[in-house]
Amino acid sequence: MSSKKEKILTAAIDFGTTYSGYAFSFKHEYEKDPAKVSINQAWNSGNLLSLKQPTCVLCKPNGAFHSFGYEAENKYTTLAEDNEHQKWYFFRRFKMVLHEKQIKRGIEIEDDKGLRMPARKVFGMAICHLKNHLLDTLDKQGTGLKVDDIHWILTVPAIWTDSAKQFMREAANEAGIDGALLTIALEPETAAMYCQLLSADQLSSKGKFDDNKYMVIDLGGGTADITVHEKQPDGTLKEVHKASGGAWGGTKVDEEFNQMIIKIIGAPVFKKFCDENKADHMEMLRELEVKKRYVRTDINDKITLKIPVALKHTYEENSGETIKDAIEQTPYRGKIQWTADKMRLDAELFRNLFHNCISNITTHLADLLEKPGVKGTTSLLMVGGFSECQLVQEAIRKAFPMAKVVIPHEAGLAVLKGAVIFGHKPRTISSRIAKYTYGINISPPFDPAKHPQDKKVSVGGNARCKDVFKKYIEAGESVRIGEARTGKHVTIKSNQKEMLLKIYASPNKNPMFVTDPNCELLGRVVVKLPDTIDNIRVDVKMMFGETELMIEAEEETMKNKFVAYFDFL
Repeated sequence: MSSKKEKILTAAIDFGTTYSGYAFSFKHEYEKDPAKVSINQAWNSGNLLSLKQPTCVLCKPNGAFHSFGYEAENKYTTLAEDNEHQKWYFFRRFKMVLHEKQIKRGIEIEDDKGLRMPARKVFGMAICHLKNHLLDTLDKQGTGLKVDDIHWILTVPAIWTDSAKQFMREAANEAGIDGALLTIALEPETAAMYCQLLSADQLSSKGKFDDNKYMVIDLGGGTADITVHEKQPDGTLKEVHKASGGAWGGTKVDEEFNQMIIKIIGAPVFKKFCDENKADHMEMLRELEVKKRYVRTDINDKITLKIPVALKHTYEENSGETIKDAIEQTPYRGKIQWTADKMRLDAELFRNLFHNCISNITTHLADLLEKPGVKGTTSLLMVGGFSECQLVQEAIRKAFPMAKVVIPHEAGLAVLKGAVIFGHKPRTISSRIAKYTYGINISPPFDPAKHPQDKKVSVGGNARCKDVFKKYIEAGESVRIGEARTGKHVTIKSNQKEMLLKIYASPNKNPMFVTDPNCELLGRVVVKLPDTIDNIRVDVKMMFGETELMIEAEEETMKNKFVAYFDFL
């Protein structure tokens, strides 16, 4: 099998919280025009103008895959209308289960009714559908390309844990994509690469985006994912501050909307409506998605949303009072008019649904702009679907009036198109900031002046200190891609047949022991040793490859070399 860089086609899958899609370009197309990227055009649905599909998976009662995206939503809606949906599995917006957690391989997720299924299986089904859709598209074009003829790129948030990134790699493998042909790409990085190729008329700012130092603000459905880059003399990009952010994406507005409804009708009634009126609930979510995109600060006309009649009926049947009476007893009195199938909200009330989310984003950006290495950054690049919301754009411009705010015209596609470009030229990122301190546990000679007694052990009659953290990479340190951090380890037992290297990570800069709080075992590498001599030395190299960490260990006597990616799961 040829290597990734020899493939004639690069294809990217952008797996989003709310929407997902794919894009691709041939090598000869990239060499002629790097910004020319093909995106599937067939997924626009109704009044939702999106070149992606909703991230939702429908499975049959036996757990087998049925459909993805709009097809899954429509089929599930039909099943619900006939009350035949109870045993079907319907998963939507499930990507956030991987946010800010150490993921385990066997993690399960719940569908909208509480039915459970292994997460890797569900993620794998979604990736497999997008992969197969692309292969069908290529087949219709007569390319004759198969899955192993393609360099695949899968995007993930930069703020995700190492375990979450590995989880996505294994889900892609479950979908039939060979790991040797897969590159994990960080979403803010790919978006920045795309925007650097755009002309001035494709951006919201004056002039071409060619700033040497800038902040990438990637606002998606689930997360705000923020990095800071500095362009190097050789044209590569250096990360100057580690990725940061939080769960402040567009779905937070949906949560605020739901809470507003709950304050009017109560949580039990709202749950009853959602459980018994799946089709109506789906339509309400779609309606809200449309209204979210077009909210503005300079228009004070009332916002009208189509609301299912069933929601009003459910409340009035269960409470014995009218919806009008219910509103009168809330802070929304005089601000909401709710008729049979319409809700009219004061514009300011609707804008307030965005307040907490936007406040979290701007507060975090303000803190970040005061950090060493970031201070003085005046160019803010906004990408991701939520960046297309004018309310968010204006809030950031108002919070940072001295900054140059740059927004590509198709902000929601920047990550996807950039991922294809990244696949053709992955070495554009020259260095990243380590999010953690990485090291290996060792047992040096015991020193009573600095080692606690409870760490003292006897090995071969010699006093040793167990669990000492030998640091290779420090949190916050700039590490060049492919740069090796080396160390030597010596056997401490007679006739030792193997050396077990346990790799740990900590958010602290200088952990003393691998048992310190927040210190976590990432994985193990076993080095086989010749049994001819004692005190065998092993050279260890730790390095960043593409976006994942790897380790190389070489036994000095026989020159046996062992290379492994960490098992974070």
